[in-house]
Amino acid sequence: MTDRPAPFDLGFPGPDFIRERFGEIAEEAEARDATLTDPGAFLLLGQVGRTLQELRVEDSGGADGLRTFGAFLFHAFHYDRVGRPHYRLEKGAARYLVESDPVPEGWDRSLPEEAGYLQLPEHLFWTRPDPEGPAEAIDGIFWTTSVDSISVLAITGMRGDRAGFSVIPLPPVPLADAGEWIHRKAREEGDDFETTLPGGELDRLYSVETAGELLKLLARALGYIRTVPDAVHVDDGDSARPLRIIRLVS
Repeated sequence: MTDRPAPFDLGFPGPDFIRERFGEIAEEAEARDATLTDPGAFLLLGQVGRTLQELRVEDSGGADGLRTFGAFLFHAFHYDRVGRPHYRLEKGAARYLVESDPVPEGWDRSLPEEAGYLQLPEHLFWTRPDPEGPAEAIDGIFWTTSVDSISVLAITGMRGDRAGFSVIPLPPVPLADAGEWIHRKAREEGDDFETTLPGGELDRLYSVETAGELLKLLARALGYIRTVPDAVHVDDGDSARPLRIIRLVS
């Protein structure tokens, strides 16, 4: 069950780099009494800028590349800090969350972890990182929480014939609104998650056209995890990072 690569593993040169650079970021934040869960404050740290320069982000997209990869670095740092919780949503559970309009009764908007990665079924959800460019499959969604807000980042375009991936960051939004995302309509026209791919309806594919749809999908998955007993199966496998599989519970 660990056959799919994780964007965290592809985004950095190796474990030594991660350990050293993340340790230096944490030390600087402590010395400056900086709020690490604030994306803006995080990006102002000198060690964050140094890490981005070492990764040569400036060579791939200029200021936009720095901003988007800086958002990835923010989520990767917190994902690593809390133990790299990796959830994989099975296709049956994903279709239930999209098509059944579920409302998790009793969800108090608590999350399974402060930060994590929700990996979606392969090639089921699609979006356009560039509105004028081609559609890309969404691999998954990072989330990171602060005291009263949550930051979200989508990863798209992970393919065997391509190095790297695309990043779609959303600004922090109030965590108190998470319960409303579950049922709030996100598109001005058409149904949320309705495919916009030519022929996509034949394979029952889903499109994510708005930030609201991304938040809705994440909130439904997290609410499902927190309120449905036995929804998550932990597969230890051969990895040091256990895979948490989100299944459809009938």
